[in-house]
Amino acid sequence: RIDIATSALFFQPERHIFVLRSHPLGEFVRKTLPIILFALAGAVAILGAVAKARGHAIATLTPRRAVFVLTALALGPGLMVNTLLKDNWGRPRPSTIAEFFGPNSYVRALIPSDQCPDNCSFPSGHAALGFWLVAFAFLAPPRWRRPVLAAALVFGGLVGLVRIAQGGHFLSDVAFSGAIVVVMTRWLYVRIVAPYEILTQKNNRADSPEAP
Repeated sequence: RIDIATSALFFQPERHIFVLRSHPLGEFVRKTLPIILFALAGAVAILGAVAKARGHAIATLTPRRAVFVLTALALGPGLMVNTLLKDNWGRPRPSTIAEFFGPNSYVRALIPSDQCPDNCSFPSGHAALGFWLVAFAFLAPPRWRRPVLAAALVFGGLVGLVRIAQGGHFLSDVAFSGAIVVVMTRWLYVRIVAPYEILTQKNNRADSPEAP
């Protein structure tokens, strides 16, 4: 079981505790990082509104792009991960299972359980917030898109790793969070941004003095 083996790397059996359970780094990721990321979302909302009022983009951020970024946050980490799955799947957290001296039994990722009433292990809400930054990768210039995407995926993975080291999530919780958020964000980009920007580029080329 790769989930238990991974979590065991961060567990101190003699103390019955995960290494980052109350560590400042773990608490920063658990409590402060979400505030920073939500503040980033707030900044995107404000800049998008200003761009709408002025009728032009602000640092490449158009109102449509702002809507895409905020919708990706709302539907990926918000609706899919935290509301539909996390509060209803019932998977117990690593720190609460018998393998780590807790009262519950281990449950595989894709099997619903009744051992956790809400705010459960599957999937990881914090990792989902970290992976949400892939939305900015889709908006990056083409030559920067892959590096920014890689950085966003690494960031989300590191957030998830800290939560694993706290005993808050299994490796599979983090992996599924990443998959859900990336797929949802890609779908939203195709639906909201891509068709409009392709049409805009065609119109700009047609209006160019060099156009035939």
